Amino acid sequence: MRADLFEIEYSVSPGGVDCWELEVYPSIGKTVNYSGYKTAGEAIDYLLSEYPGERLNVGIFSLANHHKLMENV
Repeated sequence: MRADLFEIEYSVSPGGVDCWELEVYPSIGKTVNYSGYKTAGEAIDYLLSEYPGERLNVGIFSLANHHKLMENV
């Protein structure tokens, strides 16, 4: 099962706090979103508890990666 983990930069908005969010693809055509994790580890722990026994293919996209990609655009 595929899951993507994104670090989101909400701190650019007044009162915003950066966090990690999960997009999980449990079946074809279905997406489940989870948000509000303080760390990537916290999000992974939740993913493992929510989908025990599943083989997970997880992509991790940090803010550092996002900013690096934007520099090259």
